[in-house]
Amino acid sequence: MSKWIGDRISTEDHERSTTIIIFPKRKRWMDILFTAWSIGFTFVGLYMIYLLFFGGVNELNTGENYDEEVKRQQVIYLIIFVSFWAYFEVSTMKALIWTLFGKELIMIDAEALNVKRAIFSYGRSNRYFYENIKKLRVEKDDATSLNKFLDRAYWSPGSDTVKLEYLGKNKSFGRKLDEKDATLLLRFINDRIKKNRKKGS
Repeated sequence: MSKWIGDRISTEDHERSTTIIIFPKRKRWMDILFTAWSIGFTFVGLYMIYLLFFGGVNELNTGENYDEEVKRQQVIYLIIFVSFWAYFEVSTMKALIWTLFGKELIMIDAEALNVKRAIFSYGRSNRYFYENIKKLRVEKDDATSLNKFLDRAYWSPGSDTVKLEYLGKNKSFGRKLDEKDATLLLRFINDRIKKNRKKGS
């Protein structure tokens, strides 16, 4: 039977393992606004690409008002706009898809902590053996940090809150968890690691 930590973390114990699912922070009305804004942003960018690459600029500069210098400036503006748009379009689509369809899947068994960041059920799973894990901890929030404030924005996928050191490399999971939920999650993970290791021994 599933139990919850806060409103985003689902946990379930099995005979020899424990599964945890961390869902993105979701609000229906904000999902609708975010989706509508993303569609509009995509449409604007595609229209600019049409102007730049498919003759749209020529259509705007016809007849008696044609000016070669104006056309050249328009092309420069469109190149700059499309370059910035492409970067933010990729970031926006990643955030939208994650918000609507993403989740983090964690499995704790007798040997390792398995972490998978998935869209629907697709994603790469990472297996961290207990003997190689060091410094499993919660990353503290810096309330005065502008980057942290922007990272918590609804349209951002967000950064991870639970950190660990594995074979000398920093790994992490728990996107956008507040400090309270992240602390409770960490306690739960540590508890289940001990219990599942005992079952496997």
